[in-house]
Amino acid sequence: MRAFHCAAALLVGLFLWTAEAAASIVVRVDKTSQTMRVVVDGEHRYTWAVSTGRAGYNTPNGSYRPQRLERNWRSRKYGMAPMPHSIFFRGGYAIHGTNMVGRLGRVDSHGCIRLAPGNARTLFDMVARQRGATRIVIEGTSPRQAPPALVASRAGRSAAAAPRTAQMRLAQPGRQVAAVPAGTRSAQAAPRSSGIRFATRAAAPQAVAPVAPRNDNRHFLEWYLRR
Repeated sequence: MRAFHCAAALLVGLFLWTAEAAASIVVRVDKTSQTMRVVVDGEHRYTWAVSTGRAGYNTPNGSYRPQRLERNWRSRKYGMAPMPHSIFFRGGYAIHGTNMVGRLGRVDSHGCIRLAPGNARTLFDMVARQRGATRIVIEGTSPRQAPPALVASRAGRSAAAAPRTAQMRLAQPGRQVAAVPAGTRSAQAAPRSSGIRFATRAAAPQAVAPVAPRNDNRHFLEWYLRR
């Protein structure tokens, strides 16, 4: 009896697995909302956040079939960056997992479609069971976004504009004036001016008339005549 139940459970599991494998899978990516909807045999199963190509790295629109699946893949074009559970649908374009989960929900990739690691593994296993019945549809328009290098250069220029302008104003030739505390300049100027006047007077002394020698006989004669 136990063997009968085990065999029945095995047959039910095999039937369910076969039904899921035979079910059609539609992976619909909307670049406008940066989301992915997974529909299995007409039933909506999942809605996940994705990251498609940023400015200059567009993710191509269209309807595709999976070309090849790579469970562990690294990008030779972009510094051997990890691309786990890759589902390639057009040349080097693929749906794959990413460690940059915080950037999902906005354009950020070089053209691939990024998913959270767990979601990428779930989709990979589903497509691996029924690759021929899987269709990947990409539609919508990527939100506008300035390239990161341009944003960084604009931020750097605006931050450096004010200090550079202040330096240019201070660096004008012939206008540098040493800062002197209040009251110090007048106190230093007076001794310097008086020293200059004293040096001028010493350089040109006034002439003094010589004193005549004293003559005692002349005084005695004048006294004698007045008698």
